[in-house]
Formats: sequence, structure tokens, C-alpha cells
Amino acid sequence: MTGLYETNYQFDRQTGFRRGKVRDVYEIGHAYIVLISTDRISAYDVVLPETIPYKGQVLTGITAHMYETLRVECPSAYLAMPDPNVLVMRKARVFPVEVIVRRCLVGYVWRLYRTGGRLISGVQLPDGLIENDLLPEPIITPTTKSVIGHDVEITEREIVEAGLVPAPQWEKIRQYAFRLFQRGVEMAEKGGMLLCDAKYEFGEVDGEVVLVDEVHTPDSARYLLLEGYYERQKRQDPQIHLTKEYVREWLMRQGFQGQPNATPPPLDPSVVEEASLRYREVYERLTGRPFEKRSYERITEEIYERVVAYLAQL
Repeated sequence: MTGLYETNYQFDRQTGFRRGKVRDVYEIGHAYIVLISTDRISAYDVVLPETIPYKGQVLTGITAHMYETLRVECPSAYLAMPDPNVLVMRKARVFPVEVIVRRCLVGYVWRLYRTGGRLISGVQLPDGLIENDLLPEPIITPTTKSVIGHDVEITEREIVEAGLVPAPQWEKIRQYAFRLFQRGVEMAEKGGMLLCDAKYEFGEVDGEVVLVDEVHTPDSARYLLLEGYYERQKRQDPQIHLTKEYVREWLMRQGFQGQPNATPPPLDPSVVEEASLRYREVYERLTGRPFEKRSYERITEEIYERVVAYLAQL
């Protein structure tokens, strides 16, 4: 068992390339984007040296499934999945805002809350909650990139006033985000999971607001095991994370939380194996289909051949 760490292709009509934390992004002409999901994993804004086997396949498969399933809730830039690790998208003018919908006190919001913070992105949180508690109702907590590349909180009003997203488009985005999240909650519960929060990104194609990037994946959303959730909350026992939060918590126990100039500790093989299992479990719970592992033997050649064949049709 191994993993896909990076790709290095040159496609016909290719006009740009960038390597994100997890995906390798190829721009094809002025109309298309090829997103290749690798098995890289990041935590606290740091890309770790280890790969999580099949992670890229999981992210791609879930996102394609979501684009197909949620097309009624929101239009998207999605065109096709020519390979288990590849999405082809229409090129969009992406709005510089990440839209995070939350309904549970986990992750960053819990860390803020337990130190006394009650205001996040202009939204006031109630007193008296404990970690993993459900909020009274879902809230939107947008972020945007700072000049040094880190996510910073921003209010909905500031988004419009700063001109990051025009008011009409922002109203559409917030409606889409709540619709997508509600369907995500329903799909997660059907698979025995509790959707805690989810990140969405939007852009414009030919004047239409569309959904871009990954959707409801273990990297862009947090899931807890639903079975026993309420009993564990009542006892104030730890919850069972089915997402990247498992890796974040392991790193935190080793003393790493993305501190400046700090080097993340190597992931134990057992952590890598467990993380891979959890990613695949989320795939099966969300799609209702068994996960079929692809072979790594010719993965880079297969990706190239399939992308070339698909692009030849465009």
C-alpha cells in the first residue's frame, strides 16, 4: 500500500499549474480546470510528509457524488470524473471567501469557546455549551485569506462592504450554503453520521453563481459517528470523529498545532492506517456504495491517459 504524493504533467492547451495543499490544479485554456486529488494530507495549514492511501480517491469520489446529487440545490462548475482521482471543472472566477456552515461546537470554534470566546465572524454563540454540543441552529462563519495566506474570520457585512462579493451574489451564496448543508445533514444521518460543519467555495461562470471545489468530503467537513452520540454527550465522553479531525487531534497530543517554525512529528503507521480506514468509511456511508481500491501500480500513467482522452473531447 502506498500513496500518490504529487503529479507533474503537461497537457495540450495547458495554460497554468499550481500545487495546492492536497490537489494539483491544471488550467486548460481559458475554460477548464483539471483537479487531481493526491493522497497528501494537511493539518494546521501544514502539508505533512506522509500520504494517506486512497484519500485522493475518496475526496474525488465523494465530491463527484455530491455534485450529481445536489445539482437541484445548487449549480456547480463540475463536468466529469474521468479518473478516480480527477475532476474536470469549468473555469470559474472564484470568490475569495470560504463559506463555513456550522451546527456543532467542534474544532477551532470549540478551542475559541473554551477560552471564553463567544463571537465568531460576527455571530454570537450562547453560553453553557460543551465540546461537540449542537448549536441552536446552523450558522455561517465565513473566512478569507490574509496577506500571509492564513484564513481569517470575516463577517457577512464585511464581505459585501469590502467588495469581496457583491450583495446580490452573496445573498445567493448564503441561500445555497444553507440548502447544501441541510441536504448534507440528511445524507450524513442516512449513513449513520452527524455532520458538524462544512466548507463551501463559490465562483461565477458566465454570470451564474456556482459551487466549486470539494463538497462534504472528510477534508472539507467534520463528521461524528451518530450511533451513541447523544449518550456520549450526556456523559461528556469523547465523540468518535470520522474525518481529518482524528489526525489533527493526534498531532495535538504530540504537541503540534502548527506553531511557527515547528516541524510536525511523523505520523505513526497505525495513525496512517486508521485515517485511511476512516476516509473510506465516510465514502461508503455517504455514497451507499462499497469503496473499490484502485491500484497504485500505474496510477500516474492512468491519470494522464484518461485526462488526455477526456480533454480531447472538449
